[in-house]
Amino acid sequence: MIHERQEDMRNDAKAVGYSRESRASWIGSKLAQTTGIGIDQLDAVHNYMWLRILQNNAATPTATNEADHLAMHIVKLALLAETAAADGGPKAAMAAVMEASGNEVDPLLAQNFLRLASSSIFWMALDSGGGARGIQANA
Repeated sequence: MIHERQEDMRNDAKAVGYSRESRASWIGSKLAQTTGIGIDQLDAVHNYMWLRILQNNAATPTATNEADHLAMHIVKLALLAETAAADGGPKAAMAAVMEASGNEVDPLLAQNFLRLASSSIFWMALDSGGGARGIQANA
C-alpha cells in the first residue's frame, strides 16, 4: 500500500517534469547560462522567459529591453527544440535547430544549443527520468 502510494507520487512528479512549459524553460535556462551574461541579468532573462513561455512567446512582438530581447530569442529556440524533441527525440531537436539557425533562430544561440544537446547528460537531465533518449555523446 505504501509502496503503491510512493510509486503514484513518483509518476505524478514525472508527469509534471514532462510538461512542455517546464521542458522549454529548462532548455532556455541552460541556453541563458551559456551567453555569459551577469547574474543580475540572468534573473531578469529567466523572468522574461517564463512570461513569454506562458504566453507562447507572444508577450509583445518586440522586446521591451535587452533582457527581454534575449529571452525572446531563447524562448523561440527552446520551444522549437522542445517540440521537435517531443515528436522525434534529441536528434530531431538538433536537426530542427540546425535547420532554423540563421533564419528563425539566432545562430550563436543555435550553436550553444547544439553544443549542449550533443551530450546525453543534457537529455537525461531534461527528462529527469534518468534515461537518455536516442543520442550518443560525442567524444
